[in-house]
Amino acid sequence: MTETTQGRSFAQGYLLFGTLALAALVAFACLRSPAIALVLGLGFCVLGAALRYPDVATHAVLFLLYSNLPAVGVGFHGVPKPVAAAFPLLLALPLLRDLFLRRQPLVLTPTFFLLVLILAQQAVSAAFSIDPGKSFGSALTFAVEGVALYLLITNVLRSKATVRIATWTLVAAGILMSGVPLFQQVTGTFDDNYGGLAQVDGLGFRTGEAAEEGGTLERQARLAGPIGEKNRYAQVMLVLVPLALVLVFRAPAGPWKVVTLAAAASISLGFVLAFSRGGAIGAVCMLLVAMGLRLIDVRKTLFVAAGMGLMLMAMPQYWKRLETIGTSMAVFGDESEAAAADGATRRRVTEMLAAGRVFLDHPVIGVGPGLFKSYSEEYGNVDALRKIESGRRAHSLYLEFAAENGAIGLGLLLAALVLTIVGLAGARRLNLASDPEMADLATAYLLALVCYLSTGVFLHLSYMRYFYIVVALGGAVAHVGYATQRARAAEATRPQFAAVPVALGGQP
Repeated sequence: MTETTQGRSFAQGYLLFGTLALAALVAFACLRSPAIALVLGLGFCVLGAALRYPDVATHAVLFLLYSNLPAVGVGFHGVPKPVAAAFPLLLALPLLRDLFLRRQPLVLTPTFFLLVLILAQQAVSAAFSIDPGKSFGSALTFAVEGVALYLLITNVLRSKATVRIATWTLVAAGILMSGVPLFQQVTGTFDDNYGGLAQVDGLGFRTGEAAEEGGTLERQARLAGPIGEKNRYAQVMLVLVPLALVLVFRAPAGPWKVVTLAAAASISLGFVLAFSRGGAIGAVCMLLVAMGLRLIDVRKTLFVAAGMGLMLMAMPQYWKRLETIGTSMAVFGDESEAAAADGATRRRVTEMLAAGRVFLDHPVIGVGPGLFKSYSEEYGNVDALRKIESGRRAHSLYLEFAAENGAIGLGLLLAALVLTIVGLAGARRLNLASDPEMADLATAYLLALVCYLSTGVFLHLSYMRYFYIVVALGGAVAHVGYATQRARAAEATRPQFAAVPVALGGQP
C-alpha cells in the first residue's frame, strides 16, 4: 500500500468515525427532544455541505436569520439558546475561504466605519448613563447584531452570483413566513400557532357588528407569522416585496414566471395579513419613491399598482383597517379631536413626544443605548394624550435613537443610511446599460431599504438584526455593483493583441 493510499484510508476512517459519532449524538438528542435532534441533524448536514461548498453557509445563515426559525425553536420547541445563537458562526467558512484561499481583501465600506463610530459613541453614552451596566449590554448587542453582522454580510456577498442566490434565499424565507399564516387565515385556525410559524398577536380588530342580539362582534385576527409581533411582521415582509418583484420582472415567460408570481403573491399576502397601517404607508412610500426617482417604468408601476388593488380585493378586511387612518390623524387636532383618536394611536404619539423631550434634554450623546424606557413615564406623562407606564419604547426608530444616542449618534446613523442609498443609486446608474440584472438588483435593495426606513417612522428598533441585515445587504449590493463596473472597465482598457499567423512564427 502506497503512502498516498494509506493516508486516504486513514482520512476515510476518521470521516466514518466522525459521522457515526455525530449520528450517535443526534440519536441521543432524539431521546430527550425530537426538535433538538432535528436541529442538530439539519445543522450537521448544512455544516457538511458548507465545508465542501462554503457559499452554502452564507445562504443558510441568511435564511435562518430572516425566517426567525432559531427564535421559534427556542420559544416553542425547547432548543437551547446557545445552539440557536451559534449558527451565524457558519459565515466564518466563506469568509476564511475568501481571505486566505482566494487572497481577497477584507471589504470595509464607508458605512462600516460609521457603524464603528456609532459603537464608540454608544460606549461613551453608556459610561455617562444612569445605568451603565444595562446600557453597555445594549451597546454589546449593537456590536454583534449591527457592526459584526454588517461586516460579515458585506464580506461573504462578493459577486453578482452570490447576491442573486441571496435574493432567492430571502424570497424563499418569505414564502415560508407567509405560507403558513395564509393557510391559517384561509382555515380560520387562529388558535393554532403551527409550531410557532403562525403566531397571532392580540385580539385583532372589529370588522362588523354582532350578527344578532347576544352575538359576538365580527373580528379579524392580525397575524404575526414566526415573528410574533404583527407590525414587525408586516415590516419584514414588506422589505421582501421589491426583492420578489425583481425576480418576477426578470423571469422568462413560462413556468418560471408563474413560480415567481406565486412567490411575490404569497409574500404580499403575508404582509397584508398583519393589517398594519404603518406598513400600508410604507408600501405607498416605496411606490412613490420608485416613480419619483424613475426606478421603475410605467409598465412596472401599473403592474405593482394592480397588484396592490388585487391584494385589497382579496383581503377586504384591510379596507376596514385603513379607514381608521383618518381617525388616527385626528390626534393632531384640538383636544376633542385628539380624544376621538383610537387608544393605540394616542399612546404611540405620547411615546414619540416623550422621546422628543428626552432628546431635547440630552441633545449631545443621549441618555444611553437601551435606556429610553427608564425615562418614558417621566417624560411621557407631561401633557399626555394617554397615560403611559414605565418601560415603554418610543415607537419610532429615529426618535428613540435620538433620545438614546443624541445628535451625534443620530447624525452618524443618518449618514450611514445616506451613504448606502447613494451607493445603491450609483451602482444602479453605472450598470443600467451594460448589466441590467445588476441594475435591477440594486433597485430592489434600494426600495427594500426605503420600505424599512419609511415603516421605521412608526416602529422602534426592536429585532435590531433585521434593520442591519437590510443595511448590510444594501452595502454589499452597492459594493458588488461598483466592482462589476470596474471589472468591465478594466477589461475594456486591457490591450488586445491580435493572433500572430502561423507563417510568421505563431502557434498552430
